[in-house]
Amino acid sequence: MTDVQLPTDVHAVLFDMDGTLVDSLEAWFLAAEQLWGQPIPRDTDPALLGGTISDVVDLYIEHHPGTDPDDVATLIGRLIEDNLAHGVPAMPGADDLVRRLAGRVPIAVASNSPSRLVHSTLAGQRWTGLFGAELGLDDVERGKPDPDLYLAAAATFDADITRCVVVEDSPTGVDAGRAAGAFVLAVGSVVEGAGDLWVPSLDDSRVRSWAPTRPR
Repeated sequence: MTDVQLPTDVHAVLFDMDGTLVDSLEAWFLAAEQLWGQPIPRDTDPALLGGTISDVVDLYIEHHPGTDPDDVATLIGRLIEDNLAHGVPAMPGADDLVRRLAGRVPIAVASNSPSRLVHSTLAGQRWTGLFGAELGLDDVERGKPDPDLYLAAAATFDADITRCVVVEDSPTGVDAGRAAGAFVLAVGSVVEGAGDLWVPSLDDSRVRSWAPTRPR
């Protein structure tokens, strides 16, 4: 793994959002704690580590049989949105990387969050217009760990997915990137050792020195 380098000839870079570009996972955990009414360990079920709102609902129904799933989905969605409304910081190195790559190669966000939250969160970072595509769960049939989001993002640029780099911080997202056939850059402690290359953060020197270009 130490000899693996980030590709330099890249058709597109496809980013996860929550926990990868922005420190928004806390908003999801807080919403889950508000829903459950008790603290939840941060190394808990994968539904809270890169999953979808539907995954959270399924997990809640599993522990609270008989609860109406539509009511739970509405409530958890509102709680997440309310928590995000307070603003979330960019992850270390994310702003520099996004702005640097935007002038070099096509970039997209492909997130398991609802599409409206993708757009509002990126706007909150003043990244509107930098991404050629901002895809959320509403834009595909199946969310991660299925590859649909990354395949759809690559198709936006008429890009060969095998020449794209997926940037992910969760096991669910890494699985989606691998299933799509992309080079996967895994970021953060939760996915240490996963992907084609792992870095502790986007502020890593290997990422800061990365200068990909799209072949003509």
